[in-house]
Amino acid sequence: MRVLFTAYAVRTHFYSMVPLARALEAAGHEVRVASQPELVPEITRAGLTAVAVGRDHGMWRVLKLRHGSERWAALPPFDVAGVSEWEGGVGYLRAGYADVVPWWFRLVNDPMADDLVALCRSWEPDLVVWEPGTFVGAVAARVCGAAHARMTWGVDFFARTREQFLRLRAQDPQGPGSDPLGEWLAGLAGRFGVEFDEELTTGQFTLDQLPEAFRLETSVDYVPVRYGIYNGPSVVERWLWERPARPRIGFTLGLSAVERLAGYAVSVPEILEALSQLDVEVVAAVRGWEGPAPRNVRVTDFVPLAALVPTCRVMVHHGGFGTIGTTALHATPQLLLAEELDAPILASRVAAYGAGISLPVEGVSGKAVVARVERLLEEPSFTAGARRLQADLHAMPSPAAVVGRLVELTAHHRGR
Repeated sequence: MRVLFTAYAVRTHFYSMVPLARALEAAGHEVRVASQPELVPEITRAGLTAVAVGRDHGMWRVLKLRHGSERWAALPPFDVAGVSEWEGGVGYLRAGYADVVPWWFRLVNDPMADDLVALCRSWEPDLVVWEPGTFVGAVAARVCGAAHARMTWGVDFFARTREQFLRLRAQDPQGPGSDPLGEWLAGLAGRFGVEFDEELTTGQFTLDQLPEAFRLETSVDYVPVRYGIYNGPSVVERWLWERPARPRIGFTLGLSAVERLAGYAVSVPEILEALSQLDVEVVAAVRGWEGPAPRNVRVTDFVPLAALVPTCRVMVHHGGFGTIGTTALHATPQLLLAEELDAPILASRVAAYGAGISLPVEGVSGKAVVARVERLLEEPSFTAGARRLQADLHAMPSPAAVVGRLVELTAHHRGR
């Protein structure tokens, strides 16, 4: 069958799709990846066929102008996703959607729409797989009669917030009121003769890459597929071949914080200086470091996590989806300094496994980090928790194993 993956131009979202795209190709299916021109080099470097659609988005620039920052922390309406039953009223969620739809969803989807629909009409994919913010993937699939599925890159705060909003909107004694997300998406779909329904917000089914314990309560049809590691173009340097003489601590705050966002939310020099006082070796993958590193600390712009994590006793990181998945697959205890979007929810789930410690960025200092790293090194319960999380990940079907299920689901949903 023909499978089209589509994501607006964000490298980390695309990276989460690569293992499944490769598995489909290895099984003999035709695969293309459609995104804005900016992402094309990353797609081809992954060995996949790219199709440039539309023009590049300016989301990061607009976000900074609108909010005076490029941070995603506490972003309404999605900041209520982790609340079991939000009772703060529908107005808060409606206002959040009214703010986020123009500078995020509309800004990244509208420039892709005409070309993506034209591509689907021309190539006629059987299945379209879209990341949760690329709603135009569902519209384009509906136009050409393809089945379509979302693919998560974290917890499904999109669907959880949407269901909270719809529940409260239906209960509002003043009537349903406006629906900023639905109204924008109905207009976008209507341009191509497609009627809006909730399937355009959540897909016909959703590929979920983390164990069920991470899942938020929704009515979505989830298809589990184990998180697969893709670090981008990588070289394993010789120093990673050798077993470290002392316990190794890995440290990363992700790529986006410096490349796209407003910089790191914590003081990297303070943390690394504090860690250097321990009898450990620290490997810190951080951008923009100037001057000499503290003793016992190796600073590098980039190191492939798949090569670094297995050599580490503890990983200290920002709670990003890819870092959590890679660290969990190697049963390494984690200290999560979570701030952005769903990272606090992900961090709380890792902590619930006993596989790590969540430390919100508001409480981060060198002293606080050291105290928790010492616990992770000394208390065997964290290693046991990390192994439980690893076992639950390995119990999920791999990207290769889920291909047959995708063929079945595509046959069931195509043309509906």
